[in-house]
Amino acid sequence: MLSRRKRNIGLALALLLCALGICLVVGGALSGHSPDAVSRAYAATGQEASSARQALEAAAPLASGDALQAQTAKKVKKAKPAKPTAKQLKAFKKASADFSIQLFQRCVAAKGKNANVTVSPMSVMNALAVTANGAAGKTAAQMRKVIGGGASQARINKNLSWYNSKLVNSKKARLKSANALWYHECDTLKMKKAFVSTVRRAFNANVQSADFANPATVDSINAWAADNTDNMIKRIVGQLQPEDRLVIANALCFDAEWLTPYDKGSVRKAAFHAANGKKRKVDMMYGTEQSYIETDNATGFIKPYAKGYSYVALLPNKGMNAKSYVASLTGDSFRKAIAGAKRAVVRTGLPKYSLDYDNDNMQSQLAAMGMPQAFAPNANFSKMGKDTSGNLYLGQVVHKTKIDVDEQGTKAAAVTAVFVKASSAFIGDVKSVVLDRPFVYAIVDNATKLPIFIGTVSDL
Repeated sequence: MLSRRKRNIGLALALLLCALGICLVVGGALSGHSPDAVSRAYAATGQEASSARQALEAAAPLASGDALQAQTAKKVKKAKPAKPTAKQLKAFKKASADFSIQLFQRCVAAKGKNANVTVSPMSVMNALAVTANGAAGKTAAQMRKVIGGGASQARINKNLSWYNSKLVNSKKARLKSANALWYHECDTLKMKKAFVSTVRRAFNANVQSADFANPATVDSINAWAADNTDNMIKRIVGQLQPEDRLVIANALCFDAEWLTPYDKGSVRKAAFHAANGKKRKVDMMYGTEQSYIETDNATGFIKPYAKGYSYVALLPNKGMNAKSYVASLTGDSFRKAIAGAKRAVVRTGLPKYSLDYDNDNMQSQLAAMGMPQAFAPNANFSKMGKDTSGNLYLGQVVHKTKIDVDEQGTKAAAVTAVFVKASSAFIGDVKSVVLDRPFVYAIVDNATKLPIFIGTVSDL
């Protein structure tokens, strides 16, 4: 009896010592959903609990309904995420940059040359990282390779948890993210306690059961999306299908003022030459910046926000269209272009714009990047839960973004959703970069040079 109490005390202490972080998730949808059935978009981060706690919880029986919520609803004090070592941080930056650019390239390639594309790699990457905590076997290995360069799931979670905790969130440069998970309350689905506990504890997700047959559930999910994107994205779910078992969602909202706003006198009408050859009349914001980018294929500039972030503009050289330029990028070349910016007087022209982007087929891009098994009917998400009516796998992945750029700054939002289905002034030359033809832009974190949002403007 005494030895058993000692063992229990030891286990309790192990649980208290677990390092916890914050991460986000995205939900999955059936491949058979209509395009308006789900809206998309991004972000969050995470660190799963220690291996000792995971082993204990993994051995626990499956649970569902109110019992599951009661078992996992206790609030846990979050430990401060540990900073990765220099070697780990270098590997994380490379893997994250590679993921960001490769996903961006495939999204651009899937659209026509005149299409505007905006993705939030941060949202998608974190959503997949969280989802991967429910994967096992080949499914998990492929997902870790795509999002983390082959690092362990524990390392991926720790890196992302630390990274997200370091992102600036201030009055004049606000970045907020939220995670939520809804699972269908039915007789066939039993969630794994370890997965639910990890999502709640490490990723700060709001987990709740819901009746997917009740239209009020759709209204609730959409209200959550609107609330967490400042009403920029109001709809992520159109209709839930009978095969849907989970909706794991991340919402990301960015709102930052320029360090140096444009005054009214600096905004003048100008021509923008779209990718299809048409000439558009736009409001061009003229100004002077102090960071000039020049690579073999493009010139550009960096315009800082009030704190922590910068807007990067890259104008492909004449003779190269934006789509070809995007195809030439790599994660390393993108970050090197930003890091290699020179101090110079740059006369700039940036058009005001407001763009929306919907991708209801992101599973195609992700599968092509090296993780097809997650979308196969025989995927292995055994760490997430079990459904007696069929195997769990990821169906449709949707991504929705919106961005507004004007004289005062930038507002941008993203939602990524994955539905889980059951089968069945300086010395030197003055430079000039006027964005009067298709260009590439990114909102980057100054510390890591990683893109929070990245996109193309091909037509206005």
